[in-house]
Amino acid sequence: MNPLQERFRLSELAGREARISRNVDGSDLKRFSALCDCPEAVRVRLRFRFDRHGVVRMDGELAARVVVECHRCTEPMPVDLESDFSVVIVASEAEATRLGAERDVLRVDGDEAGLAELIEDELILALPERPCLQADCPQAPPLASPAGALDEGAPATTQPFAALRGWKAGNT
Repeated sequence: MNPLQERFRLSELAGREARISRNVDGSDLKRFSALCDCPEAVRVRLRFRFDRHGVVRMDGELAARVVVECHRCTEPMPVDLESDFSVVIVASEAEATRLGAERDVLRVDGDEAGLAELIEDELILALPERPCLQADCPQAPPLASPAGALDEGAPATTQPFAALRGWKAGNT
């Protein structure tokens, strides 16, 4: 059975303090796979329990190697994603609003949820905003005229307000 087709009764998992470990094909996560390529399985580890207020709490670890587009050169580049998270799971918008000021909240319909509902948002949040952090991206196209470089044959830059500098100096 595909792990994403499996449904879980959340209150039962929390009552047993259950743990779930799965490898999930990233291409089966529709919203996530629209943002990146995930050639390897996403490793998922989840732990469920009730918090001190009787609300279902899920602590999780996600890890995946994905391929994203470099924001500098637009070439594909591999990125290792890791996410440790903790959320409370609620069934209503009112409860999400009430608890959302204090904790991270995941809203699901009813007491059952599938694995995709439980992990996909966290995977999307783990994606880097700007994947290439190298100042000099090795694949970035060269700049047409780098800053600070002057062409030898170029005419001198005119300074239209240069006369004001002399006027200001004479009036001070």
